Amino acid sequence: MTRGPGVTIAPGSPAREISTIGFVADRLEALRDALAARPGDAVPFDALAAEVWPDELPMHPRAALRTLVSRLRATEQVITEPTGYRLVPRPPAPCQLPADLPDFVGRREEIARLELIDAPVVAITGLPGVGKTVLAIREAHRLRERFPDGQLYVNLRGFSTGPPMTVQQALARFVKALGGGPEDDYRELLRNRRVLVVLDNATADVIEPLLPATPGCAAVVTSRQDLPQFAQVKLGVLTEQEAHELLKGMRIDGDTSELISLCARLPLALRIAGANLAGRHLPDYVEELREHRLRALEIEDDDTAVQAAFDLSYRKLSPRARRTFDFLGAVPGPDIPAGLAGDAIGELVSANLVQQNGDRHQLHDLLRLYAHERATAADRQAVFEWYLARVDGADAELNAGYTRLLPPSADRIPFPDREAAMTWFETERLNLVALAQDRPDAALVAGMRAYLLLSGYYGELRTIAGAALAGGETGQRAAAMRVCLAYLDWRFGEHRTAIAHCERAIAEFEAAGRQAEQATALNILAGIYHDIGELGLAREHLSAALELYGPNGMHAQLIGGLGNLGLVELELGRLDSGEEALRRSVRLAREIDDVQHTSNGLNNLGVVLAAQHKHTEAEEAFREALELSQKHGMRPVEMSARVEYAELLIATDRRDEAREHAARALELAGADDLFIEIDAGLVLAEVNRSVAEYDEVLRRAIDAEFRIIEVRALAGKAALLKDKALYDKAIERAESAGLRYRANLFRELSSGMS
Repeated sequence: MTRGPGVTIAPGSPAREISTIGFVADRLEALRDALAARPGDAVPFDALAAEVWPDELPMHPRAALRTLVSRLRATEQVITEPTGYRLVPRPPAPCQLPADLPDFVGRREEIARLELIDAPVVAITGLPGVGKTVLAIREAHRLRERFPDGQLYVNLRGFSTGPPMTVQQALARFVKALGGGPEDDYRELLRNRRVLVVLDNATADVIEPLLPATPGCAAVVTSRQDLPQFAQVKLGVLTEQEAHELLKGMRIDGDTSELISLCARLPLALRIAGANLAGRHLPDYVEELREHRLRALEIEDDDTAVQAAFDLSYRKLSPRARRTFDFLGAVPGPDIPAGLAGDAIGELVSANLVQQNGDRHQLHDLLRLYAHERATAADRQAVFEWYLARVDGADAELNAGYTRLLPPSADRIPFPDREAAMTWFETERLNLVALAQDRPDAALVAGMRAYLLLSGYYGELRTIAGAALAGGETGQRAAAMRVCLAYLDWRFGEHRTAIAHCERAIAEFEAAGRQAEQATALNILAGIYHDIGELGLAREHLSAALELYGPNGMHAQLIGGLGNLGLVELELGRLDSGEEALRRSVRLAREIDDVQHTSNGLNNLGVVLAAQHKHTEAEEAFREALELSQKHGMRPVEMSARVEYAELLIATDRRDEAREHAARALELAGADDLFIEIDAGLVLAEVNRSVAEYDEVLRRAIDAEFRIIEVRALAGKAALLKDKALYDKAIERAESAGLRYRANLFRELSSGMS
């Protein structure tokens, strides 16, 4: 027997045995079943061989087994261990693909081209309404078997009337579907998986970060824009024959040639015309089109053409369905929750005017525009009130330790528990942000504030608070938006803007007689002055806040003020006083089950305990702070706790652990929290003993006026270089800012230098 010219396989050789086995499907299935019976564990080589060849082992079973495993690795992740092979169980495979159209017709040439393409990214492009999404979904369903680890789908709304989906929002959706959390990396989750990603209605600028870029994965992209950087299939209108097939599939009988001509063979127009023809006399309908819609259905102006088709379809709906359709146009986000869909939604789905996706419904981009134009002011008010009532109810249930900056609505809808509130916020977040942009309103933003801050959606809060303030809010409502923006500006190092926002908010709240809200603004202002090293002003504003909190019984706010006071006392060199304030803060937070202030207070207490070299107690505080913040999804607290804990780990000579925590904090901070970004960079400079990294931290801290980080970086660099002059500079900078604890610490550390 030969394999190729001059190659002979001798009888009895391993190659002949493997050839005889033939790698048949039943052997592969037996191997996988044997590995899957002990998921995650190494199955001994001999045991595997006995399972695969129960009747008679090959002459060289391990060689045969090794070859069979190499075949199995085409579809499974198999790890070689010293004692055997281990199967890595596949995580649950998400399938986000919309349903394939049962009456899909035509596109034979395009499908044939798609089948011939061997590329990791395929782009389907063309004009609106030409059927890009339909073809992409058909192609994705055809490819499903090749991607057993799941199929991801997102409508990026690049050409819709509302705000497009951002890269960050799409990534969050994908990460969640893959079983990850806010801290997980999309492409890392795809490692060793075979996943198909469909990016629908994309613009060229958002595609690259959403591509899997992982061997074994692939992507299908649809766009109105040409995408020549990818393997591209451009769609035109249907052929005459395909248009006839489409209408026949919709049970439209008779001569449809003129109808097809009037619809300009545009698939969306044909489908809408077909829906309107249900139960109608075809010649009468064609006559109506001829008289009223001919110009509107011309392809030269497809927006106008499609709108005319929408209008005709709309007129054929029942009065109840028309009212429902109009109302749906007032929902500004990407989809419609069940509570807003209305009882006539089934008729709209049947007419192909609305798409159903689980318990939610979606309108095609152009249909949404058409519906949006039909929606009345009363519709928009009703949608706003529906969301505001639920925002207020969910915000009340979070019990997040944030002062509600504006009174909630009287009609708020209660939620059963905190988890339900968080889930609802996450589900509706895109709609809520779109609503707050479409109709800027301080009350809506105030109700979303705690959720967006806890979940780390800083950019979205900045956008909607800024829109509300720019929209002409005054008095207490303007002050509430200034508090939101002040906090965000502070975290991003824009201190002077943050201070200005706080000072105006304090005056506006005082004028309105709102002491709790005024104290909140004072507390934020104190935090800003703390970070820029103006401790006298920080303590002055904290004292003013505490005076307002105490007499008014605002226990949650008092807890936060005490926590900030503890940190100020630390920097002033009053460590015992700082510890006392923080222990009281944690105790009060536990008494009212305020997890946000409990975790934040524990983190700050850990800082003061570490400064007193109470390392065991400090570590206990940091660990509990981390556990609480992760359990309840409080990203800002988790970031801070990781950085502070990393400092303790360095002090106790556990540098590898410190590096892991600082790096994770850096990932969580992203581009939204400059303070954490620079602070984590300082920890990494210390762990890596890098002068260059210290210099970069110094540059950024000075630019952003983070004085405490600046003096810590100076001292760290001085210790690394054993440079007393640099220590003296750190001491001078600390003293000028009133940072007595830092100045005394640096003196002690530099005392042994000449």
